[in-house]
Amino acid sequence: MAEQTQGIRSKWLLLTAVVLGVLVVVIYNAHIRAIRQEFAGNKISLVKVTRDFKRGEKITVRYVEREQIPRSSAKAFGNVLRWKDLDILRENGGRVVNQPINKGQLLLWDHLLDFRRTRPSSTLREGMVAIPIEFDADQSLGDILSVGDTVNLKGMFAIGGKSARMYRIISGLRVLNVGGRGAAEQTPGRSARAGSMRNYRKITVEVDEDVSLQLSNIFSHMLGKVQLELRRRDAKLPADAGQINPALTTLATQARTKKTRRARK
Repeated sequence: MAEQTQGIRSKWLLLTAVVLGVLVVVIYNAHIRAIRQEFAGNKISLVKVTRDFKRGEKITVRYVEREQIPRSSAKAFGNVLRWKDLDILRENGGRVVNQPINKGQLLLWDHLLDFRRTRPSSTLREGMVAIPIEFDADQSLGDILSVGDTVNLKGMFAIGGKSARMYRIISGLRVLNVGGRGAAEQTPGRSARAGSMRNYRKITVEVDEDVSLQLSNIFSHMLGKVQLELRRRDAKLPADAGQINPALTTLATQARTKKTRRARK
């Protein structure tokens, strides 16, 4: 009798172990599936060009591939063409591009618009303005910087009577123009004598309208000229992208005029 009871008990323990094992597997698979779904939801599929294109050439699906990037970073690249809209490159044998496109660059709707109807200001997003940023030529980033990249601005400040030090002013600004050239005119690889992009003193960036006024005030307090930092094109933008560094907010509300500079001296 004792042996029979022990046998029944062993069977129940074995059955319980099997059920628990199956339950663990089910829970694990459900957890992995949830993680994958969450990860997929944070990605967006865009269209990347697989070779260089000159203005006037026709681009088709043969010369593009899928590129997945974090959804939060998509806005930094402008009016991007999504993979789900790829049929536009199948219609009528493809679409003519209105400006040079480099291999590896994300395809924008602006690349495909009729250049006779396209205006550079149409690339500005709602609530944004374009402002020039000047710096010393020896501080330029050379050919590595191109339209559509994002940059940080930094400068030297003496705040609250303390010694001057370098601050990052603002991060993640989209570049609209480099050295006086927009995307349609920028031609990498030219020599410096031929007007290369290696030697320039000004870029144009896109900022929020209110932030533009704050930057003007901050620049009036800066010692010397602004310096640039180039961000990796596919890098995730920081949470405070496009906003003034909190350490400089006291300078953002009032400009320092020549008169106030003399008074401080």
